[in-house]
Amino acid sequence: MADSFQKLREILQIGNKIPADTSQFSEVGYRRLLETLDAAGTSYAPGMGDIAALIRQVLRREYEQKGGIPPTLKVPRISLFPDREMWQQSGIDILIEGADYYLISAHPWQPDWLDFSAQYPPEKPVFDDKKRRNYEPVEGDPFLELVNWQKYRSVGQREAIRAVLTAPDNSTLAINLPTGSGKSLCAQLPALVRSKNAGVTVVVVPTTALAIDQERALKPFVNHATAYYGDEFGQGQERRQEIRDRIRDGTQRIVFTSPESLMNSLAPALYEAAKSEMLRYFVIDEAHIVEQWGDEFRPAFQELPGLRRDLLRWTSFTTLLLSATLTESCLDTLETLFGKPGPFQVISAVQLRPEPSYWFAWCQSEEIRKQRLIEAVYHLPRPLIVYATKREDVRRWQQDLLFAGFKRCAIMTGESSPEERSQLIENLRERRVDIVVATSAFGLGVDQSDIRAVLHVCIPETIDRFYQEVGRGGRDGKAAISLTLHTNEDLEIAKSLNDKSAITIDRGFQRWKSMFLRKEILPDGRFRVPVNIPPSLQSGDIDMNSQQNQAWNIRTLTLMSRSGLIDIDAEEPPRRRNFKSEAAYNEAWELHRESRFIRIRDESHLNRQTWEHKVEPIRQQRQNWSYKNLQLMREVLRPKRCISEIFAEAYTIPARVLPEPRKQVIVSPACGGCPVCRKNREPEFSGIMPAPLPVWQKPNFFVGEKLKRLLGGNKFMLIFYESLEAQSWKLKSPKLFNWLIEQGINNLVVADEFQSILIGETNGIADGRFVFWKYEPMLMPRIPTLIFHPPGKAIPHNYLSLKRTSQAPLIIVLPVDTPDPSRDDRKLIDIFPGKLFMFDHFCREVNL
Repeated sequence: MADSFQKLREILQIGNKIPADTSQFSEVGYRRLLETLDAAGTSYAPGMGDIAALIRQVLRREYEQKGGIPPTLKVPRISLFPDREMWQQSGIDILIEGADYYLISAHPWQPDWLDFSAQYPPEKPVFDDKKRRNYEPVEGDPFLELVNWQKYRSVGQREAIRAVLTAPDNSTLAINLPTGSGKSLCAQLPALVRSKNAGVTVVVVPTTALAIDQERALKPFVNHATAYYGDEFGQGQERRQEIRDRIRDGTQRIVFTSPESLMNSLAPALYEAAKSEMLRYFVIDEAHIVEQWGDEFRPAFQELPGLRRDLLRWTSFTTLLLSATLTESCLDTLETLFGKPGPFQVISAVQLRPEPSYWFAWCQSEEIRKQRLIEAVYHLPRPLIVYATKREDVRRWQQDLLFAGFKRCAIMTGESSPEERSQLIENLRERRVDIVVATSAFGLGVDQSDIRAVLHVCIPETIDRFYQEVGRGGRDGKAAISLTLHTNEDLEIAKSLNDKSAITIDRGFQRWKSMFLRKEILPDGRFRVPVNIPPSLQSGDIDMNSQQNQAWNIRTLTLMSRSGLIDIDAEEPPRRRNFKSEAAYNEAWELHRESRFIRIRDESHLNRQTWEHKVEPIRQQRQNWSYKNLQLMREVLRPKRCISEIFAEAYTIPARVLPEPRKQVIVSPACGGCPVCRKNREPEFSGIMPAPLPVWQKPNFFVGEKLKRLLGGNKFMLIFYESLEAQSWKLKSPKLFNWLIEQGINNLVVADEFQSILIGETNGIADGRFVFWKYEPMLMPRIPTLIFHPPGKAIPHNYLSLKRTSQAPLIIVLPVDTPDPSRDDRKLIDIFPGKLFMFDHFCREVNL
């Protein structure tokens, strides 16, 4: 640390050349400063405000790390560097003013407009550089070797991956895990396990950048391209074609793509994979987007249930819905859209983010907010995000920041093209941009680990949006800052957006009648309805923006599906080989893109009373949740309780009995600092991640025919051995254990010291099957389990219960002299009434 700071000091003071490779500097903030200085004269050249803020970041971090005398730097008085006024605006003290230099130091930022900032300097926790996230790694399973891991990142990740691998046919599993707990691997690792010989998993992600990130993460383990995104020229077109070809022949293993690409150019290949029974998993990352109906609404996300439903007609696969922010309303929507035909379950380990500290300031006017924002940007560490609600506000705030001297500032809105989004995220990752000003369009799929501050110059319309946007900061597990600068007008804007997200019954009914009037009846009883038509022939509707109009029509179909009036379906896209001309093929594709397929569930769907009876309660339920979400956001601004309690209220999901049983989702609290805790002098705290229980009542498992014969209709069997020192045991026990794995035993309860002896070196995968280590049979009794019981230990009485409700076999290998757990004066082998073998006899039965 000291060496890095000294090298930096020499470069600034003496004018040493900036090294081409800055990796020798241990702290990323030092590298960011040097690379910024080196960018002078390029299109990424800094302004004086950028340099002032980055030098302040270096000084403040050095001070907090050493906790002693404030460090100093000698900086040149040249045009590239700030003048006296700008240094002072940045919270930097000029100690000595020379003819060609300033000797400077930095003091903590303690603005009088933030309550308790004198006692708790807002940026201090960031520069302490301590981990706040407390997920504990847990013992891994053998197949983690596929991604060079030995342990799971968290208990939530372990239970989720095990639930995925034991999911019943055609089932759907919603995985609700916090950021940083390893959610992505819950889809990636099972995909690799289940495609060891052949198979395809499709992962739908919200952005191209996220697809590329996940491709990069899996590159050491998959030797071909896995990110499928819109590039129709040259090598990009060839790359896409190669991915489609591999999907068709089942060798793609995993593909990351957007919902729009999946519904269009990728769909024909996916149908062929399904027909060949090569489709293993259908995954939606950031699945809460499916329910979002705001300005950034993506219709294709709500079309995925129909595609999934049609693919399931050809083959069996598991659907995975991944999210870090599931609400009750969102979960209800997902269950409605993805709950059939198989079982639907949720596995949750929800712990609130401990990284952000929360600060709020009401601003009497827009001018005061502008002054405070610029002051904050001068003082807060990089990189940082500024969120606004309106696109025009984003552009205005960027101009204000540019004028204040911050040139390394980019914007993103819903109008940004995919190419612009990808370029911005790359620039952020490569430290060419320090500040992003954005609408909520910048968030999902952005996995920049070192964002240190998130500022809001607006009031988000829901607590959910606020939590998600704040969650862009501190993704490396270290402290981050959330600062919200709000005005009275912001609340009215938030309320307006909240109201606008819901469709009225009158309008929805009008849209449905317009679509159904132009229906086409298909031979199997389904209907094709157009989604590109206006809701009426009135002048205001006829000229409606076609893309927005189509989105509202799809929302209407989704609402009807949730209400039980229809099922959203799909149909295989047209194939070129089935048409005589290119023109006929293009016409068929256009019809396909502008139509949706549905099946009627309620024949009174055109009755207004039916809509009032069935649709209105669902619409009102969702609207009530939106209002509650807004009320929680209001409370956050002037809280009377710890902010963790407010977030917990938003994300706790109550238990229910009907229509299908659902366990309660409990939220483990965490607070990195909030107004109430500061007022009460409460320290920041992190909760403990809850350990999820197994979710499947009838998990998927395999039992080989040879093992079934030996069990003879029983589900419980004991195998007794004489001695671990016996020659036959030493020779045959590894072969026996591996034979049992091949026959479907996939849960091994074996003490650490015996694992390598009994099982040998294995990644636990045999012909697509897998092995769990130490999944205690009392916690998960419904998969085939083998317990190795060593000598000298009493056997738990509950291991021996013959009243097993599970159809999965349990085999216990134990010493011949094991006593009856009920009476020490007799041996278990003498009184056990069930199926049993001696070790040597069993080995002869299976030809070992």
